[in-house]
Amino acid sequence: MVRMTPYSPGGVVLGKRPNVQPKWSCLAGAVLCVTALVAGGCKSATAQAQRHIGHEVEGALSPAALREAYRTPAFVVRHGGGDRFTAVQDTDLSADSQVDDTNLLIFAEGSADTIEGFRCTARLLAESPFGFEPNPDRLVIIVLKWSKGISAVVEHLNRAAQDEGAAVLADMLEVHRRRHHLDGHVSLVGFSAGTRVIERAFAKAVSERDAGRHEAFEPVDNIVFVGSSVGLMETPQFEGLRGRFINFVNPRDTHFGDRAAYIAPAGETANPLKLLHQATIERRPRFGASVAGFHSLPVLTAPSQFDAIEALEHSSASPAARKAFKMVNVPVPPTLVPYNLFGTPLVNDDLDDYVNLAPNHYVMVGRGPGGLTNVPDFKQYRGAAEEFVREFVGDAAFRGRLDRFDLKTVTKGADPIGLPTFVPWAILNPGEKEPAPPNTEPPPKPAS
Repeated sequence: MVRMTPYSPGGVVLGKRPNVQPKWSCLAGAVLCVTALVAGGCKSATAQAQRHIGHEVEGALSPAALREAYRTPAFVVRHGGGDRFTAVQDTDLSADSQVDDTNLLIFAEGSADTIEGFRCTARLLAESPFGFEPNPDRLVIIVLKWSKGISAVVEHLNRAAQDEGAAVLADMLEVHRRRHHLDGHVSLVGFSAGTRVIERAFAKAVSERDAGRHEAFEPVDNIVFVGSSVGLMETPQFEGLRGRFINFVNPRDTHFGDRAAYIAPAGETANPLKLLHQATIERRPRFGASVAGFHSLPVLTAPSQFDAIEALEHSSASPAARKAFKMVNVPVPPTLVPYNLFGTPLVNDDLDDYVNLAPNHYVMVGRGPGGLTNVPDFKQYRGAAEEFVREFVGDAAFRGRLDRFDLKTVTKGADPIGLPTFVPWAILNPGEKEPAPPNTEPPPKPAS
């Protein structure tokens, strides 16, 4: 049995409808949130809840013990027949099931994201053809839900919640370390403002020079950022990874988080009045690594470059040379473009930031805002979005590399004739229903 001092990450509710965020432009959402931010303010970034882990965290895991150990909703990967795997939520498993968390993937949610959103992304990661060798079915995917509210803009600026989430991440890693030491694998995927939570967790471990904290981070293999909200002039302190840090660069992803590093700098409280600065309103790629990547990191554009890097890492070259490409930027496939409700691809210009309603931000985790996948405007690029998570994000998270840089799925707008209409084609093409997950539980043993 896993025995720990209980705590709650806050705000995690299962079985309820997702908090669907209004589809405003980034500018409109920012302006409407100024009053709330000024009136209520964001908590001080230095205020953090104290968290304690019990000494006894070893032993076999049941679904209930899994949730008790990591204090979060979890998905367990099960073999679905042949080469197929799927993710089953812990609450859907039989109480006497055995869970193997030797291999762990932690997904740091985006600002004010939902459990439904995590459910979609976890399923796609579980279906990835890649996995931790040699046992791809021995995998648990858990969510780090750090947001305190339902406003994506406000939570982007909530440094206190992000720092508290960083402490929770450290606890999760420490639980896994105590259970498996350096055996098994741990990878992290950060989406949107979740990238800031991961970045802060590692930065805090380094700045505090806490030996215990350093030990907790040692088992981490790979870190993947999608839709990064970290300032591109910053340099994440991920050099000690066993594997590699990969940041997906998407110039079309000019969402509000690109400005968050300017409005709420690391180690400081947010300044809501900066939402009205001209620099915030304009599209400024220097505000986010999702737009142009981290300036201090090289950009890789071909699988052969990963082959060369891996050969270098296994060579007798100097340690500095072997570590030169531990952290890299990788461009998002250019075919992963947004469409408007009329089924027309949006031109890549300075206006798309306020017109695309953030679909190209969420598309990088294989779903729409609020975790919705059956809405009309998402159907237009659902296939490409899901392929990106399975083939690209999964490859980066599990193996720390990419085998290809192009999508097989061709995105196609909803407009079948290419002519303007008064009724959006996306409305005339209703979304698809979610497929029912397969039953992957073994049949009950016959009574003796």
